[in-house]
Amino acid sequence: MKFRKIKEIQKVKAFDPKTEVYSVDEPTKGILFNEVFIPLEKVPLDIIAIGQKIFTVDGAGCLKIWEEGILTETIENADLLSPSNDKWVEKFYFDKKEYTNYSNLLDLETNKLILKENIPYQLYAEKNIIIAYDIFEGEIKRINTDTETLWQFTIASLGDSPYPDEEDKIGKFLGITNNYLWIVTNLGRLIALDIQTGEVQKVASPHTTDEKYNYHLNKAFGHIYIKEEDGNLYCMSYNMVTIIDTQTFAIKEEYNFREEDPEGMGQYESVYTPLLQGDYFTFLGSKHKEYGGIGWIGIFDYKARKLVWEYELFPFEERKATRNRLVAPQPLYMSGNKLYIKDIKDNLYIFEREE
Repeated sequence: MKFRKIKEIQKVKAFDPKTEVYSVDEPTKGILFNEVFIPLEKVPLDIIAIGQKIFTVDGAGCLKIWEEGILTETIENADLLSPSNDKWVEKFYFDKKEYTNYSNLLDLETNKLILKENIPYQLYAEKNIIIAYDIFEGEIKRINTDTETLWQFTIASLGDSPYPDEEDKIGKFLGITNNYLWIVTNLGRLIALDIQTGEVQKVASPHTTDEKYNYHLNKAFGHIYIKEEDGNLYCMSYNMVTIIDTQTFAIKEEYNFREEDPEGMGQYESVYTPLLQGDYFTFLGSKHKEYGGIGWIGIFDYKARKLVWEYELFPFEERKATRNRLVAPQPLYMSGNKLYIKDIKDNLYIFEREE
């Protein structure tokens, strides 16, 4: 596997690797569709392609929907529900008297609200399953379109926080697979909620104090993703790759990638933001005895258990002279035969596969 750098674009605020649509804020704010520039008053901070539609969201919470470079709809105070739902969006409302935020679901085809009434919760929807949640209260519940509660769950029911001065909270919704909603909490607990009953499976916790709460596994898994092809969880941490069977909640496969590939992955002291993409994890990295920030990008084949490509985008001397570098919140994306990565100065680099 080999890639070469083919393009560098400056001042990119957001981009979508599937479509190569991106937004810039200098010298003019706007968005580029297939090399056609469309000026905008507010530059999109998020761009996501779902099906034939492209969704953009700016800093004011204005959601725009584009098709073939043409703006088809503008929705104020709205956002996407999940990276796979292009039928519904979340609509926000603020009650000035109560000083409370409310949400509802907007059907893009009918332009009608789905829920019977606005509710004081944030919303997540996937596969027509509607989840209402409150991060501060740690409350998660499944509701129907009449806003009736089908089941309810609280993070507090997982047990005491392992830290006396920090409560556990809702962290990230990984998605729904094999009839379970998978969630990682703020303190790293991995749980699965039965979408029919709300019954919880305490899958894993990195905290030894949680052993008394009967978690299936007592360890951390780093970055966790659901692979659509088999519905299992694929995880990559500081030194381990783990595959979790989402039907049995057991580890299906696990290995230390540094030990498996000492001449490749073993060179890296730190691996940042591994991102599951097909049969690979892309990552940012720093090698042993390197300083001055992150300069390397790479691709790890988790089936072959080896590093298949790496590239030093910012050598140490360049990082030292320019203070430019890669940062963990900007992962390496793979789409088709191309790679996409942004640096700390908002420059976007595009690579193309040669072999």
